[in-house]
Formats: sequence, structure tokens, C-alpha cells
Amino acid sequence: MSNPPKRTGYQPLTWEQLEETIAFFRERLVGQPEVVETLAHVLYKQNALLKRAVEHEEGRPSIPADPTVLLLAGGSWGKSLAARLIPMALARYGQGSLTVLTPLPQDPEGTLYLDPRLVAVPFATIVVENIEVAYQMNVRFVGNLAHVLSTGLIPLVDETHGMVHPIPLGLATFVLTTGVADAEIRQFLHPEGRLGFLPPETEMDPEEAYEEVRRICERSLRQLPPEILRQVDETVILRPLGEDDLRQIFDLEIAYFEQGIFPGRHLPIRFEGNAHDSLFQEARQGLEVYGVHALRRVLQRYIDPVVYRAYNAGQLTEENLEATQIVIALQDGKVQVRLVTDADEG
Repeated sequence: MSNPPKRTGYQPLTWEQLEETIAFFRERLVGQPEVVETLAHVLYKQNALLKRAVEHEEGRPSIPADPTVLLLAGGSWGKSLAARLIPMALARYGQGSLTVLTPLPQDPEGTLYLDPRLVAVPFATIVVENIEVAYQMNVRFVGNLAHVLSTGLIPLVDETHGMVHPIPLGLATFVLTTGVADAEIRQFLHPEGRLGFLPPETEMDPEEAYEEVRRICERSLRQLPPEILRQVDETVILRPLGEDDLRQIFDLEIAYFEQGIFPGRHLPIRFEGNAHDSLFQEARQGLEVYGVHALRRVLQRYIDPVVYRAYNAGQLTEENLEATQIVIALQDGKVQVRLVTDADEG
């Protein structure tokens, strides 16, 4: 084991920052309470370990060589987002890091390429997507990964003194995802639909559907390499999303879109009549091809050309940006987008 950084180094999150971070988890991971709860527990644990190490100057507790290992399975939507959510949420506090490990088929050594400066720090996240595919690509890579998870240590080479220091990974989270059950889940939910979503207008009870998805995953996970499964602390099964979840995500995408058109500025979107439902239904049809990204694509399709053309033409400027709204309406069944200023409204 190794001592943590001095008090001048990394600092634990305050209680308010923890609460804000978990609220961020809930906001971004719509319809996935099990994932939110798991990430919250991880954050509480790692912050408590860091807090003890920083606050006790005399005989400070060591950081344990015991990284958290999560396995995410179930629907396709949310796995990649959940795997990256901790560093996304902590970026505002200058905390956390993200490392994505991908095996190289031509690498006979199965090198992990773990940088101690990125992974042996508080709230580090290391992601390996589709662990079963990684195993097929490079068995040695997965063997090396299992060894690191088992020892909980990573070597830090001190070239000046010609020494190697073992650094503990007790403040890091390894997130593994798997699609080993995806084919059977798709067959159960909607053979012709997009994985991770309940069929539209379904009479399937969401809780019963989730329990069946859990049973499918529990059977399928036995196909994964046992040396990896032995290191997993918690397996989290993602829920298939229903209509209400998708509408909530669509409204979140609208809110993010308002902030993201011109970063740092807010350009509000107002829907008239049935325009909101019309755009949602159009996006809903794109789920089978684009997944949940279809909810953002439909906004980009209609709004971007109008806004950016107006900005280039000088009709929309930094001076009148705050006094402008994007208005979306239906005219003869077609979506119409226009920019309206406070002066126009008056």
C-alpha cells in the first residue's frame, strides 16, 4: 500500500458537491434508478476513503488496493453514458479522469496502457466496453486486466532512482460493459425494434419486463470469462425505457440544446400547438436506427439551419441573442421554425 497525496494535493468533495453530483446522475440517467444508486454508493465510498486520508495527518490511513469493479448489462441505451458519468459529473470540480481501454488484436502481450497519472487518482474511471468482444480480440489483454483488478496495484516507474513503486487503485472505478445478452433481450422485447426500449403502445408491464431482462442477463453472463466475473463487485442491469422515459429524455435534450447552440448563452425554444408532440413522434420513429440520439437529431435537423443562417446573415447577433426565442410550430402539417425577438412579440 502507498500513502495518499498530501493535504495540498487532491481534496475530497464536500457534502453539497456530492449531493449535486448525484442529482446530475439522476438527471442524465433517466429511467435507470439502479445505476444511479450504484454510482452514488461508489462515490460515497471513494470520497470517504479520500476524506479520511486527507484529514488525518498523523498516522494517516492508507488508500486500499481495492478498485471498484462494475459490470453493466441489459439494454444498449445508457451503458456507455453510465460508464462515463462519474468523470462527466465531476469535471465541474476539476476532479476525476476517464481512461478507455481497447485491446489491440495484433498485440501479443495484451498491453493495458494504464497511465498511473490518470488511473491512480481519486475518482478515476477506467472503461472496457463489451468485455466479451475484448476477450475474443485478445485473450492476454483480458488476462492482464483480471490481474490488475485482483492485485489492485499499478506500477509507477521512478526512472531517476531506477525503482518501481506499486500504487493502489482503491479510489478508481473499473466499468465493464457487456452485450452478451443483447440478442435474447431484443428477441424478448421487440425483435424488429431497437434494443433498450419497450415496444411502442405495448401492454407489457415495465416491472415484469425488467425482471425478465434480469433473468436473461443472469443466464447469459455465465458466458463471460470467469477470471473477470470473479473480480466484479456489482452487476447492474439496465432497464428498457418506456414512452414516459423517452418524453423526459426529449425534454432534457431540448434544455441542453437551448444551452448548446451557442455555448455559454441561452437561446430558449418555444413550441406552439402540437409541434412538441409532432417532433417527439418523428424522433420516436428514428429510435430503431439512431437510438436515443434520434431525440437530438430531430432538433438539429429543424433548428440548426435557421439559427446558423440567421447568425451568418447578421439577423441574430450577440447583442439580440438574449432577447430572441426559437419558435417551433406546425403549418399545414409541416414543421416551421422561426426566430422571434422581444420587439416582435411587443
